[in-house]
Amino acid sequence: MAATRIAGDEVKSMVRQGTRKRMCFGFCLDKSNDPVLMIEPGKKPEALGAALKKAGGGPPMIWGTFVVRSDQMEMICEKVSAKVTTQLKKFLRKNQPKVNVLFFDKGGNLLDSLKPEKSGAVVRDDKVADLAPPTGSGSGAKELVQRLKKIRPRIALAPGPLETKLNRALAKTVKQVNDGRLQEAETLVSMMEMALAKIGKTVDSAEKTQSDAQRSRDKMSLGAGVKRAQGLRANVARSPGGARSKLDRAIHQAARLLKSRDLKGANKMMDQIEKALMTLS
Repeated sequence: MAATRIAGDEVKSMVRQGTRKRMCFGFCLDKSNDPVLMIEPGKKPEALGAALKKAGGGPPMIWGTFVVRSDQMEMICEKVSAKVTTQLKKFLRKNQPKVNVLFFDKGGNLLDSLKPEKSGAVVRDDKVADLAPPTGSGSGAKELVQRLKKIRPRIALAPGPLETKLNRALAKTVKQVNDGRLQEAETLVSMMEMALAKIGKTVDSAEKTQSDAQRSRDKMSLGAGVKRAQGLRANVARSPGGARSKLDRAIHQAARLLKSRDLKGANKMMDQIEKALMTLS
């Protein structure tokens, strides 16, 4: 079967074909910057490069395979271009495929995602691109930026209410990083990572996620540990009465450990407080 060009009003037909079997896809823009999306059966998506050129398209191009399971379309990009993937996402969003679309590289790493309906609290790509830690913030700030970029596409995989909470937390964290409030930002990043690990929406297990966060915090000074405790104290103050009393005692215990320079013990206590706060949220 020859390659078929998919116009905007044929995206839903493309989705239906993907429910029957895995298909190949290729995408690029033509000389007028109009989208060119081609699909065909088979297992050699690279062959669509010629069809894309024949239809007027040019590099950069992406291609791969796609399949639809339930309400989710998985697009495995064997040839990847972040710019062109964003253009394909924009084309699909405009034509409303009515399914979640997940973009992966051939190694199984999530590149991006698209939900069928807009969320009022969605943090767009350019919001995360606005990350600009103050000059001289050091490696700690750079590490936070990388963790946030890793988190952002996975938030779209969370169920509705949690997605909204995580997007709000992400927007708040971006501001904290840009304001130089790195310890407060680290606290929120850890909470988001643990929430995603808990529902299985991270590459790593919950244990490894917690371990990685711990190693990141171990690089920080005693002063940073104090700021982390202060950030947690603010969150504890907003928790329900019964839980607040218990968490407040835990915060005081963490403070005593910090005072005795037991950073490992203090961070372990604060890890437990973070987990408790995520359970309450």
